[in-house]
Amino acid sequence: MSDIDHILNERILVLDGAMGTMIQRYALDEAVFRGEHFAYHNTPLLGCYDVLNITAQHIISDIHCAYLDAGADIITTNTFNANALSLAQYNLQEYVTEINLSAATLARKVADRYTTLTPDKQRWVAGSVGPTTLNCSTSGGHADKTFDLLVDTYAKQMEALITGGVDVLLVETICDQKNAQAAIQAAERAMTQAHRTLPIMLSITTTHSGTMLSGHTLDTFIASVCQAPILSVGINCSYGATTLLPHLRTLSRLAPCYISIHPNAGLPDNAGAYHTTASDIAEMMQSIIDEGVVNIVGGCCGTTPQLTALLCQATKGATPRAIPSIS
Repeated sequence: MSDIDHILNERILVLDGAMGTMIQRYALDEAVFRGEHFAYHNTPLLGCYDVLNITAQHIISDIHCAYLDAGADIITTNTFNANALSLAQYNLQEYVTEINLSAATLARKVADRYTTLTPDKQRWVAGSVGPTTLNCSTSGGHADKTFDLLVDTYAKQMEALITGGVDVLLVETICDQKNAQAAIQAAERAMTQAHRTLPIMLSITTTHSGTMLSGHTLDTFIASVCQAPILSVGINCSYGATTLLPHLRTLSRLAPCYISIHPNAGLPDNAGAYHTTASDIAEMMQSIIDEGVVNIVGGCCGTTPQLTALLCQATKGATPRAIPSIS
């Protein structure tokens, strides 16, 4: 990894935006998802975006390039659901390593090409790790077994991402603080196995009141993870940027690390379409940037490279949040 820690002290970094809704614009059919590699797979693959890291690499590469052309500092791998639990619905759980390794290698190649073209602007790759299909807090008497299963599940994905060359592990859309603890433990295991040490970004999704979907508060979340070497904590997905500033203030007050935000483009309609424009989102984000409570900004579901470009403009000359000194 390059000196991302040093750069975060100097300026606000821009994370890319949505991957899934960008893929949807291509209106791909079953044949594209299968490609030659999975032509005879026994389960329909339409909608399994992660498999496109193998079967339609040019599309994923084009999306990465679009965000880098717009000015993104960090691009995320197309691996949000590339874990054994989530891939099981497509009967692809045996391909976790192959899918994640391909995704990381692809993103690494694209990012390095842009850094080579403009060496004064470093690009980083964040390995996206989604929430899986399990939550420890809703497992009842099986919580311990669920925790161990999550550690194993996260670790296998993370090891492939690390081997593929990501700079950062981004555990995003966290709904349960116990899952976050499992992800941290998994990251430590994966880094040991891969013989590389990487920073970890944690990003939760919240209700309107600011609690996690599991009911945990921001205070308890920070207390549960602050002993780990975390690069940043933040909020993504959720209900859009307008409701998140009070919760970011809370994180900024509590967190002994950097702060990130990458919200949805509001909520989708019944057809799954997002109607909040990039300009609207950027305007909402401007107050967050101006208040100095954030270090990394980007977009989640429904956002596009247009927002990335606007955020690059909005963060020029902006003061990043300083990590509070611990007495």
